[in-house]
Amino acid sequence: MWNKIQLIGIVFFLLCVNFACSERGLDDSETENPTADNDTIVDPLPIADTEKWLYKKNKLTSKEEKFFGIGLWHVPGYTLTENNYTDVTHYDDFKERTASSNIVIIDSRYLKSYMNEKILMIGNFSATLHGYLDKITALPKGSDKDYYRTQYLKGNANNPELIEAFDNEVRRIVNKYPEFERAYFPIDEIALGGVAKWFIPPVIGEKMYESIKKRETNPIVLVDLMGHGRGSTFFFEQNYLKTHASMPVKPPYDLLSEGANAQKTYPLLGFSQAYDGTPVYKFDLNGNYSYENLNIETLKRIWYENVRQIASAYQKNGNVFSINAFRDFYANPILAGVTTDAMKDGLKEKPIWLYFDGNGYAKPANVTPENYVKNVKCQIYTSIVHGATGIFFWNDWSKTAIVFDNLLPVLKELNENLYMIYFHTIERKIESDLHVMIKRDGNGGKYIIATNTSKTNDAALNVHGVEKKKLNPLEVYVSKIQ
Repeated sequence: MWNKIQLIGIVFFLLCVNFACSERGLDDSETENPTADNDTIVDPLPIADTEKWLYKKNKLTSKEEKFFGIGLWHVPGYTLTENNYTDVTHYDDFKERTASSNIVIIDSRYLKSYMNEKILMIGNFSATLHGYLDKITALPKGSDKDYYRTQYLKGNANNPELIEAFDNEVRRIVNKYPEFERAYFPIDEIALGGVAKWFIPPVIGEKMYESIKKRETNPIVLVDLMGHGRGSTFFFEQNYLKTHASMPVKPPYDLLSEGANAQKTYPLLGFSQAYDGTPVYKFDLNGNYSYENLNIETLKRIWYENVRQIASAYQKNGNVFSINAFRDFYANPILAGVTTDAMKDGLKEKPIWLYFDGNGYAKPANVTPENYVKNVKCQIYTSIVHGATGIFFWNDWSKTAIVFDNLLPVLKELNENLYMIYFHTIERKIESDLHVMIKRDGNGGKYIIATNTSKTNDAALNVHGVEKKKLNPLEVYVSKIQ
């Protein structure tokens, strides 16, 4: 039998072994149990990412790291010159005005060698697709030609000549820009039709993506789904096919109102509708059109479900997704959050980089650039609170650079805040116009990102450890929690 002294010795030995193993086995990584101090045990952080990120290899360390894309379509205030690819006259301006971005879309006529400091995003697949369709003589050429083209594409997505056209376009891009790190935006607003007036089938976007992946290794392929979330001809077809075996040979104009049929410039416009059949546009008897008037709660409901279903249908078209809705976002900044939520639910596993207005395209004439950018900043951070992990800016070439000048400090500040955006999210609270995200680092430090999407009302901010108790209209608050 064991005596008491032996038992005490064995227990003491086991305690020592357990203590030694525990000392050697733990570190301060995010996936373990880090402590904020010697007395406080912090709950373990999630092992998986709490947002969907694009990862890129760090050129210095060769490690795969989270990549927050900040892209510019055109660079306002930078002088474009066509000749002399090696000319460095305007290099300092380019460097200054793109300092807080990592991706640019620049017309190939104006490219300069120094621009390879940024990722070059390229897309000319609309021209490729419609160039292919133009050669099919049997397809109608009238103002409603896009209806017939979409029906044709749905039945001929595997046509070798179409695949070859996409392959050749990617080959051309790779050969033309060998010294650039390349990214792609195949077709703007693909679910609305791009440059067309009927949606481009999801399977065509898939074929473009496949062609890109044949020649590129882990490319960024940004899919811009729509220019608004109000509806699309995509839903007209979805709704029509609930009661019909197939789409008719010709557009079913008999289903449209008298006013919609009076619209001759864009005769297909009346077929745009939401998932539940709500029309996107209203028409007078002369065919003049405008958006249907929807109250904000109805708009949010329809917008969310439209975007969710479109995102789900097109999720195989690329690896980063967006929509651009500049006027709608300005009118109702909360839609930046609604859009992100809907895309998350539709995409499941793909990152979201929403488009925003970088140069005043949607700015009302009576709004100052400063106040306009305040609204855009609220949109940006609201999308981040909801889970966006990148942003893109479309910049109107016809505008002066005054709005962009006011945006640059916002982008600089965003870059300074990226370190906390990369941390895991441990809490997210959305209450009406108040949007709150709590982040935590591997040592237990906490951070808050909060926005108030109301243009008129304050929002109460009651977060433990945060002294600030309210947000002003459109205010963005980013801080470490003490």
